[in-house]
Amino acid sequence: MKNMFSSTAVTRTENNSFVVATINEGLFIEKNGIWKNTLPQLNYHIRDLKCTGGIIYGVGDKGMFIRSTDEGETWRIERFPTKASVWSISCNSKGLVVAHGEKVIYISTTYGETWNTLYPFEVSNSPSIRSLCLYEDILFIGTKVHPKNGGIWMVDLLTNEVRRVKVETSRMISSMLVHKHLLVTVSGACRGKNGSLEFLSLNSIKHENKLNWNTCYSSDGHRSYLDVCAHNGILYTTSSQNEAGYSTISRVYLENQELVSCGFVRGHGWRICNENENYIVAGLYETKYHKKDSQKVC
Repeated sequence: MKNMFSSTAVTRTENNSFVVATINEGLFIEKNGIWKNTLPQLNYHIRDLKCTGGIIYGVGDKGMFIRSTDEGETWRIERFPTKASVWSISCNSKGLVVAHGEKVIYISTTYGETWNTLYPFEVSNSPSIRSLCLYEDILFIGTKVHPKNGGIWMVDLLTNEVRRVKVETSRMISSMLVHKHLLVTVSGACRGKNGSLEFLSLNSIKHENKLNWNTCYSSDGHRSYLDVCAHNGILYTTSSQNEAGYSTISRVYLENQELVSCGFVRGHGWRICNENENYIVAGLYETKYHKKDSQKVC
């Protein structure tokens, strides 16, 4: 990974190779320990990468959408009809892909070949979208900071019913995932040390009106948690940078409602992806690749 200093997004393929979108050098994929630049000319930053069913999807600034159907060897580059940064994409192996604009959802049922639009917020002064999480026919939408309509909205893609399941008035919902039938979220704000990782049973979302979220606590205060990942029951999260310019990588223990610091990366830890206890972090100033018995900084 020579010269791969700054990066913005990472994912893991089904063959357990890592894919990294860098800031200046393009997009790299690791196969058998060797890193290969397969998309060197990227004019805008990729903000999120996801892989399922052998297809890698990516989204980024100015509505950028990229897709590879051959494990990252070749890429198709397109754009959504938005000038906004697309921070999140979610997908499944059946061809359902969901991305977003500022306040609109783009939905494909054809593996990203064709798209329809959905406007989920039937409220005045609607919030802007920051994160997405797809689970079966349910889409969870996390917003940027909004004093009235911020939080997490749930959309039933079969009935188009929309419901807010978490109210947040001072924090953005940075990232979400479903793990063991739990919705796990990370959030934070630009100012103040009030980042949080919270989780909730999906059953309670379906059957209860009043929802009680569980919180994982850390001894370190963070401005924001920016991403969360999981593999084989092992979860990690990463934060925004502190006053010294470093973000914290933490192991997540949902059963103990605890976050344990296990590493640092220079600059904001934009994205993190793991294979068991091995993880790779896309940092603002460096890409950190951590193996259980060794650690590399690129």
